[in-house]
Amino acid sequence: MNTENFVTKLENMHVINVSGEQMHEYLHGQLTASTQPFNEEKARISAHCDFKGKMFSVSYVSFYKDRFLLTMHKDAAAESLNQLKKYAVFSKVDITIDQDLSCFGVAGSAHKKYVHDLFPEINNKHLSVVNNSYGQAICFNDTTERYLLILTKSGQEKLLSNTKEPFKNDENLWDLLEIEAGVANIQAPTLSQFVPQMINLQCLQGIDFDKGCYMGQEVVARTKFLGKNKRAAFIVKAELDSTKLSSNELVVGENIEIKVGDNWRRGGTIMRTATVTDSFQTQLFAIIVMANDTPIGSVVRLKESNQELVVQPLPYELN
Repeated sequence: MNTENFVTKLENMHVINVSGEQMHEYLHGQLTASTQPFNEEKARISAHCDFKGKMFSVSYVSFYKDRFLLTMHKDAAAESLNQLKKYAVFSKVDITIDQDLSCFGVAGSAHKKYVHDLFPEINNKHLSVVNNSYGQAICFNDTTERYLLILTKSGQEKLLSNTKEPFKNDENLWDLLEIEAGVANIQAPTLSQFVPQMINLQCLQGIDFDKGCYMGQEVVARTKFLGKNKRAAFIVKAELDSTKLSSNELVVGENIEIKVGDNWRRGGTIMRTATVTDSFQTQLFAIIVMANDTPIGSVVRLKESNQELVVQPLPYELN
């Protein structure tokens, strides 16, 4: 099943603009990753939390022209926007959803040419960033080389005109590669439920434990230094006949059960999903928050359908 060569529009990803005289200081007090200083040639992954350390969003943070871009799932963007604007009245910043920028995911050597047509200076260093009049390109080179394009209207027009073959307009393909890289996100059913370490954000360098105060910092710090976190995110996978797809769809926010001996018990929460299918086979992928000592190879199941999935190795070590 070839899933790695594609160009797809990411309708579920929105971009928050943060600009203004105090944008560095303001975001530094809101996100788990430092923005003061910030390397403008590199993106960061980061979380935005409430005062209890529970996440409103997980975003890719980057710098474009004269402003920060926070690129995240649209559900999280709506909530994060409200929360960021709530405290912005005390700072010289402007925070909006960018209506002119659209996100595209690109992967595979056959499609890399489209990235280079728009961003000739792009390299394959992980999280490297290139900006120009077409927008921004972020390279990911962890488990799979792929590119997140955040395009202006002129960038979108050029991409569409350069692409000879039809797009694979299937966000599942992008989500699959993100899941394989062990990257979770926050969607409406999982808003304000998990601290960043429960989705392994520390393993992705998404938490700077030595930075100044930010919303939820005390909880995040205690979770690390007092060893209070007992949960982590794991990748699960199943393969089944394509005719069984409708009864086995994965739903973000739903609970799964884990097999313990001959019995099943509540095992965790689905955070991110991807369903990839062809004429003969369907593959189900998900990131699930479970007990952090869950062994690789453990069997979990969807309660409603009894569809079983197997816990896969993570591409990084839990710490």
